[in-house]
Order: sequence, then structure tokens, then C-alpha cells
Amino acid sequence: MKWTLKLVSEVVPGKPTDYEVATIERIEKFSPATVGLTISEGKAILAGLQKQMVTAQVQHHGASIHSCPRCGKAFRTKGYYQSTLRSVYGNVGMRIRRLRGCSCVGARQNSFSAMFTNKDPTTPELKYLTAKLAALLPFGKVADVLGELLPLSAQTTPNTVRNRTMKVGRRLQRSAEALAVPLREAPCEEVIVGLDGGYVRSRHPRPERNFEVIAGKVLDDEGNATHFAFVRSGGSEALSSASLALRRSGANDSTLVTVLTDGDAGLRAIHRQLVPQAEHMLDWFHISMKFQNPKQFAKGINETTDAAVRDHALAQLERAKWRLWNGYTKRGITGLVDLEYWSRVQCFEHILPLKKVADALLNLIRYLESNADSMPDYGNRYRDRLRISTGFVESTVNEIIAKRMVKKQQMRWSRHTVQAFLNVRVHVLNATLEDAFRHWHRGFRPLVDLLQPAAAA
Repeated sequence: MKWTLKLVSEVVPGKPTDYEVATIERIEKFSPATVGLTISEGKAILAGLQKQMVTAQVQHHGASIHSCPRCGKAFRTKGYYQSTLRSVYGNVGMRIRRLRGCSCVGARQNSFSAMFTNKDPTTPELKYLTAKLAALLPFGKVADVLGELLPLSAQTTPNTVRNRTMKVGRRLQRSAEALAVPLREAPCEEVIVGLDGGYVRSRHPRPERNFEVIAGKVLDDEGNATHFAFVRSGGSEALSSASLALRRSGANDSTLVTVLTDGDAGLRAIHRQLVPQAEHMLDWFHISMKFQNPKQFAKGINETTDAAVRDHALAQLERAKWRLWNGYTKRGITGLVDLEYWSRVQCFEHILPLKKVADALLNLIRYLESNADSMPDYGNRYRDRLRISTGFVESTVNEIIAKRMVKKQQMRWSRHTVQAFLNVRVHVLNATLEDAFRHWHRGFRPLVDLLQPAAAA
């Protein structure tokens, strides 16, 4: 069996032109491997179609430019030059017309190209596909996937994938203000912002082996989430990504903002820079975890010989935790201070675990005192079904940083260039990368008007 695929183009209405794209033959015995098109045949067909379409479009566009739009004088051709268009369906060579500048603009106007071009012309579809996959997979894996599915001339290397992704990330950073369009028309009444940090390996071990990336999530009153991430001490441009995420979620000056952190001093400083008027709340999960250390030391006290001491220490810890849960912050901290003094009295010097309890209590007290202004009545908030934990931010750190940059993909990063990659990763998680390309390139994946079929019916 034999099939011949032809492309019929009609540049001039009523004058079609045929082009033979590919010929497919099947002489083998019928089997599952010979049914339909193979990947290699599909690649060849797509590459042939792309070559014919691009060549015809470039020639038609170059010939359609006749005269200067200002004075109407005919343009003169200076010559032609060769360029290569890199697209999803192959690299296509182009013969591009170059025109001399019109005298109405200036006596010695430079020549110009008849179409878009640069040192490396690449279609938006290929940039988008490469950046999206690179945000989810290692650069080498992306190159392998593209090599399996795209024509041979469109195959890339890991370095090419990285460079294209970084270019998209830098452009996202330059266009951040224009892309921060609220997802809703009405302003949001209340939002919750969660902040947390994760460490990635530094490309240059000196002066630092690792550096910290701050990841966060903004939740509006409808539960919609907007991710953001930036390098700590990355400058005002990095910090602006958080404020733009707030704007995209619909927050304004009248919106009630609540910031949840684990009490880290650096995160609190970021909160004061980001939204100074926002209410800060300490994560209850971290408070509960801080109590585990003195509890474990208290349980190590010999129950046979010092049962009363052991029971008293555990009971006072539970009482202090209950007070903090119900909003009695000062009384809870005071109870821990008294317990710490009690555990250091001279008559208990023979009980070694009690000394460890006192040291752990000292660290706990310092932690609670530094965040005493950020501890509400957790019990009431829990009963009102309000957030008291940064669990939703822990998952954000895993999504943005750990899965792609730390766990199985042990890659080293530079704090000075990683922001561009974080921009792409965040836009992919927020499902806004396609909107960004629509903003940059007219005609890129136009949105289908859902009301059009109903009106036509």
C-alpha cells in the first residue's frame, strides 16, 4: 500500500499550488507495529509541512511590502540574507528580504529587515513548551523528551533547554508588573499569606555551600492559591514577587492580610517589608514541636525513684501548652519560666535528665518570648475553622523547591541566576505561563470564545 501526502496552498485566490510533502509505503505483513503512522513518519510529515508553510509565508510577507506608509514611495530591495527559524516542528531555513530605508525618514536611513528576526529566531510555541517542561523536569530529561517526539532538526541539548528557560524567566521578571492582573474583578476582603524557606545547593561552594529560597502562598477568601518564591537577600526585585502575588490574588489597601510563619526572625523581617500593616501569627505546629523536646527529656526521668518529679514536670508542660492554646500567652510563658527555675534547684542536681529539661525549656522560652505578640487564641480560631498552621506553606516549599531542585534532582544553583528559573516554576504552578505568552505574542493560543457556539446556534 502507498499513500502520498500533498499540501495545497492558495496564496492567490483561485490559483492553488500543490506540494508533495511525503510518501508512505507499507509492504510488511500487517501487525500492530505497522498500523497507522509511526513516530518517525509523523516527524517527517510535520517537518515537511512546516517547511512549506514557513517558506510560503516568508515569501508572501516579503513581497507584500511595497511602499513607505508615510510618503508612499516604493521601497528598494538591498538584498536577501539567510536565517533559520527554530520551531516545534523543525528548523526551517528562511530567505529574508532586506529593504533600504526611505528618504522621508532621514537622508542616511539604515536598511531594515522585512520581518522579525534576530540572532536566534525561535517561535513562541517552542519557547513555551521548553520552559514549561524544564520547570517540571531536569534539563537533560526535557531534551530527551523533545528529541523523542519532535523532528530531528528541532532536537535540543540540555544547555539549550536551560538557556531558553532562563530567557523566559528573565522576561517574566521584566514583565512582572504587567502580568500581575487580578484573577477577580472585586477586591478580596481577606487573604492569608504563608512564608517558609528551603535550602538549595550553591554552584560555588565558597563563600556558601547552600543558600535559602523563600517560598510562599497567598490564599484568598475563596480558597484560590497563588504561589511565589524568591532568594533571601535577593534584593527588592525578588521581594516584589510576593507583593505582585498579593495583587494578583485581588488584595488592595483595604484587604485584611494575615501572615503565618514559623517565627523565624528573617521571615518576620520579610513580613514587615512586604505588608507592614498585616497581622502576623505564629504557626501552632511549630509551637507544638518545640514542646516535644522538653517532654522527651522529662519522660527520661526514672519513674521508679523520681516519679513525683517526672509527673510534675510533665503536668506543668501540658498546663503551659494548654494556656498557650487558649490564648493565655503570658501565663503560659510564666509557667514555663517557673518550671525552668524549679528544675535547676540544688536538691535535683542528682537527676541528670532534669538538667536537660531545663536547657530545653530555656530555648523554648526564648522562642515564645520573641514571638509573644503573634500568638492569638488558637482554640477559638480552630473552632471557627480558621488557619492556625503553615502546613499549606510546607507543601509549597515541596512543590517549588524540593521536588524540582533538591530531592532526586541534585543540581547546583547560583543565587544570582536562580530567580529566573523560580519565575518560570511559579508561573507553571500558578497556570499563568500561557497567559504571559499571550501578553507577549499576538495570536499565541487565542482563547476560545465560549459564547460563540451558543450565539451561532
